[in-house]
Amino acid sequence: AKYPQLRFKGFTDPWVQRELSDIAEVRTGKAFSSSDFTDDGEFRVVTNKNIQDKTTGKIFTGDRINVSDQTVIDKYVLSGENILVTMDGANIGKVGMYTDSGALLAQRVGRLNSSVLNFVYQIVSDEKFISRMNQLAVGNAIKHISLEQIGRYEIAVPESETEKTKIGQLLSNLDNLIAANQRKLDLLKEQKWGQSS
Repeated sequence: AKYPQLRFKGFTDPWVQRELSDIAEVRTGKAFSSSDFTDDGEFRVVTNKNIQDKTTGKIFTGDRINVSDQTVIDKYVLSGENILVTMDGANIGKVGMYTDSGALLAQRVGRLNSSVLNFVYQIVSDEKFISRMNQLAVGNAIKHISLEQIGRYEIAVPESETEKTKIGQLLSNLDNLIAANQRKLDLLKEQKWGQSS
């Protein structure tokens, strides 16, 4: 049994070993045909190259597509809160938060949804997860991982949904604070270099 030393008040139960698929729905996108892409398509097509971290603004330069099948739209549209995980290429295991009701998810991008999304994000944005995914990656020219490998990633977690939520929110707030301070630091550096030239 695992009993973390630092806990929120009122939680005493041991943490248990769970697979990622026990606390998040793990799926992927659709294999859209590139011949269907068009410059003025209604939907953006999100691929591995579009995944950025939680704090980076999205600049979309990818493909677009028109889709009339409502079943396809409902299944692959990226409305709501989603964690995306790269499954191919040099950045295997890179994760980002993504919400866009005007975008559809392409195949070979992992999509995680959960009632404790901030908690799950902390797990998959950790270097241990990225390192493990890179260890599991197969392929010669282009490395790749599977949905099963993502879903079977093991981690010690609290049983309580409330404790997961509290941890996820605390760490998310810290991430936002760090990002805000980094932006402030970058701005001060710009001003300093602007004054010295």
